[in-house]
Amino acid sequence: MDNRLALMSGIDIPVPECKIIIHQPSISEISYIGEEDFFVGVQTLCLSKTMFIEDERVLEEVNNFQIFMTVMNDKTTADKKAAVKRVLSLVLPKYSVMLTPKTILVKDDAESFMIDEDNFDSFQDVLKKIFCAKTGPMNQQAFNPANAKAKEIADKLMRGRQRVAAQKGELNASVFSQYLSILTIGLHIPITELLKTTMFQLYDLMERYTLYINWDIDIRSRLAGGKPENQPENWMKNIHQ
Repeated sequence: MDNRLALMSGIDIPVPECKIIIHQPSISEISYIGEEDFFVGVQTLCLSKTMFIEDERVLEEVNNFQIFMTVMNDKTTADKKAAVKRVLSLVLPKYSVMLTPKTILVKDDAESFMIDEDNFDSFQDVLKKIFCAKTGPMNQQAFNPANAKAKEIADKLMRGRQRVAAQKGELNASVFSQYLSILTIGLHIPITELLKTTMFQLYDLMERYTLYINWDIDIRSRLAGGKPENQPENWMKNIHQ
């Protein structure tokens, strides 16, 4: 299903395989649970088995849902489970959600549905798109697995990212607050309006604005007689592949 326009529109997105409709929370709604819990919960929901398993034979035998449920059922990762529940309350506000030892049980007024290993990938795929799981701060929130071997692998993966984040001074930054502040000044949009945007919309605005600024600086430089070595990217290019 092509969700590109739905993501840009900020509308609720159906997941036919799970028989549910996912709500795209606004930045204002996300603020109710706090940025830290939000990113922890989203990354846990979007975790991939490739973060922890290198053996290709084992990869074929294990799926993402099994890894996710292992985290949910481990007493040492209770904080991750609590964060996941908060995120699920944001994306499934019209449902009653319960985490059982083997499934995610979702209920509405009429019936109940199960998210399990048969349809979890479909659910996860939509969440990854809504929450830009491959970009921005999602790559800077370290996931802390309970298993020692998994932790060793995760630490190895995160080490380089943490160094980059530290150099940028972003480890303890509020990403949403920073983006809101920049776009309010740069685009002359009241912050109250930007708070209504979804995470996807906010990231889109930030990336497009950055491209435009780079293009504008280049044009002004050339008009002033400068000769920049590099040509800036087309600020109107497609940024969603």
